[in-house]
Amino acid sequence: MTEQVVNASDILTKKLDGHLVEGEDTLKYDLGNLTAYDESSINKTEYRSSPNQYIKKLSRDNVQLLISRLFQLPIKEIEEGSLALLPRCTTLIPREKSLPTSKPKTRWEAFAEIKGIKKKKKSSMEWDKEHEEYRPTFGYKKANDVANDWAMIARPDDKVGEDPFKKLEDEKNERVAKQKKREQRNFDEASMRQMSNVGKTLSFDKDSRGQIKSDMEKVFDVAKLSTASLGKFDKRVENEKDAPKRGKKKLAGLGAGDVSQESENNTKLIDRMFKKENVLNVDKATRQFVKAEERENYSKKRSFGGKDKNSQKKFKK
Repeated sequence: MTEQVVNASDILTKKLDGHLVEGEDTLKYDLGNLTAYDESSINKTEYRSSPNQYIKKLSRDNVQLLISRLFQLPIKEIEEGSLALLPRCTTLIPREKSLPTSKPKTRWEAFAEIKGIKKKKKSSMEWDKEHEEYRPTFGYKKANDVANDWAMIARPDDKVGEDPFKKLEDEKNERVAKQKKREQRNFDEASMRQMSNVGKTLSFDKDSRGQIKSDMEKVFDVAKLSTASLGKFDKRVENEKDAPKRGKKKLAGLGAGDVSQESENNTKLIDRMFKKENVLNVDKATRQFVKAEERENYSKKRSFGGKDKNSQKKFKK
């Protein structure tokens, strides 16, 4: 008996005949994002005859082509199963989260920016004299680390019975605590600076609605005049009111192009200058003149009454 070799593709063709795609593959693939783009034109005849059936068939064929292309990718075996190694994405997709905000500046960073001080980058490696090699400047096994010395030189200001190693450790803990206190202070100050730029929350109760409306109208009027042309060439909104006119009120209406209004104003001015009635108020002027004379006579009497009696008698004779 001869063994018959069975081809798997023949079995799939007979068994899954309805799931195979006939025709040329014209899709553009972005396997990194598990997507495929069909840029071919639509068959108008088939679409008009049965639009739903045509869209379903086209969608099924495209999905089948995408899955077939995914099965052609290289596979990596792990304990849980097989993984397909996706290529790099070619389609740019908008990020899900918002852009990161700038980190608030510390007190020193704000001061350095004002004064123009630039930070000098320190080398990450430093020469260790004892071991005669380069070691990290900071961190584990740093260069010239005093804490790793087994002996310390006594100082004149050392107290009797004081442990120098314990003192060194306490000084380090004190520096760490002081640095944490500075970090907390910088965080609080940065938070206060950010909060100072944020307006207070508005209360939309009945008592404050009028004030809010007035404030919004003022802000809107300022925004109208914020362009280079002072809002002259801006696109107007439907039912938008004219912006408030600012400038010299005495010149309002002059040179605006209305000749009839200008001639009327000139006529009124000439009539006031040459009208028959006297512009001077005679009664008021007379009263002021009489009061001035009475005031002058009263001042003369007061000055005359200050002299001696003999001079008064001589004057009477």
